[in-house]
Amino acid sequence: MGYAQTVTPQKGLFFGMFSNYAEARVEHFRRGIYAKTVRELENLSDKQLADIGVPRDEIKQRAYQSVYHKQPYKRPVH
Repeated sequence: MGYAQTVTPQKGLFFGMFSNYAEARVEHFRRGIYAKTVRELENLSDKQLADIGVPRDEIKQRAYQSVYHKQPYKRPVH
């Protein structure tokens, strides 16, 4: 007769510390990418923004969507 044993991984102190650290690093990285994206788009001229289809008043919204929701901007085809 055979025996089966189920082992449940323990989520102890080190797991929690590593998990929190990893989440903080990812958030820090995302904030940096967001800030850089906004800064670079704000430095473009109105004509350059029009060429890529991004209104100046939507720069922060578009950057946020791209960085935090993985939604790249798709220009409408006319």
